[in-house]
Amino acid sequence: MSSAKDSYLQQIRLLSVLDLEELSGVVATIVTERTGAQAVGVIIYDRDMDALSNRYWHGDGKKDLSVVGEAFCEEFKASSELTLEINFDALDVSLPGAMLPVYCYQIRMGQALCGCLLISAPNVKADEIAHLLSDLPLARALTNAWEHAELCRENERLRLNYDEIEKMTQMLETQTQQLIHDVTFRDSIRTNQVERERLVYWISNFVRSSVDLQKVLDTTVEKIGEAFSVSRCMVLRSIDSIDQLDVSEFVAQNVTPVKELFFSEAGFDFAHQALSKTAPQDIGDPDTDSRITYDRSFLKRLGIRSGLIVPLIMRERVLGALFLQDCAEPRDWSIDDISLIGSLADNLSVAIENADLHQEIARQAVTDGLTGVANRRSFNESFSREFERARRYNEPLSLVMIDLDFLKKINDTYGHKAGDDAIASIGKLLKLSSRVSDVAARYGGEEFCLLLPNTETEMAEQLAERIRRMIYEVHVEGPGTISASIGVASYPNHADDCDQLFQKADAALYAAKQSGRNRVHVANKDDTTRLTEFADEKGVAAELGDTKKNAPDAKGNGHSDSEPKAKQPPEKKTSTRKLVDTH
Repeated sequence: MSSAKDSYLQQIRLLSVLDLEELSGVVATIVTERTGAQAVGVIIYDRDMDALSNRYWHGDGKKDLSVVGEAFCEEFKASSELTLEINFDALDVSLPGAMLPVYCYQIRMGQALCGCLLISAPNVKADEIAHLLSDLPLARALTNAWEHAELCRENERLRLNYDEIEKMTQMLETQTQQLIHDVTFRDSIRTNQVERERLVYWISNFVRSSVDLQKVLDTTVEKIGEAFSVSRCMVLRSIDSIDQLDVSEFVAQNVTPVKELFFSEAGFDFAHQALSKTAPQDIGDPDTDSRITYDRSFLKRLGIRSGLIVPLIMRERVLGALFLQDCAEPRDWSIDDISLIGSLADNLSVAIENADLHQEIARQAVTDGLTGVANRRSFNESFSREFERARRYNEPLSLVMIDLDFLKKINDTYGHKAGDDAIASIGKLLKLSSRVSDVAARYGGEEFCLLLPNTETEMAEQLAERIRRMIYEVHVEGPGTISASIGVASYPNHADDCDQLFQKADAALYAAKQSGRNRVHVANKDDTTRLTEFADEKGVAAELGDTKKNAPDAKGNGHSDSEPKAKQPPEKKTSTRKLVDTH
């Protein structure tokens, strides 16, 4: 059996790799080191396809193992036994006797199958395999790598969609240019109509050249309003849901703005009805037009005599609506008017979808999917930027590091969903407790960071204690009450650079873990930490298991969280974490 240090380093290696093929090599190397295997097959289970998918073969006998392994994968059925010996007679394939026996070791996360290892290990018995590999986070490592591969494929799909949108924009521009040419050639006396056609071309170029959606919307409603001489021109657009409405408004001279009316109950109802239509709608005078299906009292509050609603549609999805209003007199909207405004709406639809795509990609790049707070990469960028700002303007900067206690025990006892719920609840709490200037992030696994610009040590300590108490009041289905250990460090009191500030906060967090968890420790300049007193001494550990089993002894042993980090001093632990992203 590997030493505790070797085991820890092997876990670090597993959790550091996100590329699926590279990870299979790391898994095979570690399995070979532990079992003396002649060949190792790493096979990923695709839950969507309900079958074994990606297969990787390693070792001196990988060629022979791959032949029988392919036959095994075709006939594979999940078993309740964690480790079983493969019966090659049933598979009608053979393998050199020196490579027998071959075991199938099933890797599970909770009850869910993640993959299998085919291990040609003549010198190991079947009941020894699980014991030799039990301390390795194989399920987490394979799941992370598989999800990373899935995300890469999804990003590629989004990129292809973006290219398609660009092609559609060019196609619309070409069609618009041809339309302008045809109308001008056919009827040169319709100067006003030609000017409107040119507006389409201008907006098409403007949409393609600008990435500022709000600027595009504001400029477009202004240009359309002026070109068609209407009293008002609006773009109604729902964001996430109809409860969040975005309104861009152009108002002609001496006309009263009505944008705020759309945020009333009647305005929301009108917008919801308008955004449900997939074809243009002509609205007449609310006093005389019997065809109107909208709220007449709301139309009268707008003061319109006639109106035109044109939906903004892309890929059969309504993204918004153009709403043109004439308050001076009733207007008959011609087919040419509706067709031209429809072309403008097509350009706006492209702009909105482009903006939504950019925003979604940007959000995914900086946001942790489980908690909704910033991810590690985003935090590192903010950390460096805020530290330089604090140093330049001689302002304090505090860093709070928060680590969920007993996550491994929660996962083992109540399942990983309970662990995810506990982690997500901390992320939600940090978002609600943070100021606009603060940066809350999930740094990795069960660890969070909270960056507090222009905040002294004492105030940061008070906030950390308040957060600790709030976490202690959170209820999670299964474990019930949860707790967290917190470390606090500040610039310039405890550190002179951002790396040292991170190390100080991490060392304080480590001290909080070592001294019993569910508490706040504050770093000192001399590498020591200070414990924050708190009233509720009873921790969550007593509810999850025997606290004494998890308490560290004089040598620092007994740390029960998911990483075996209690045996190292704070400085060594901190430097190690900086090399590994467990997110």
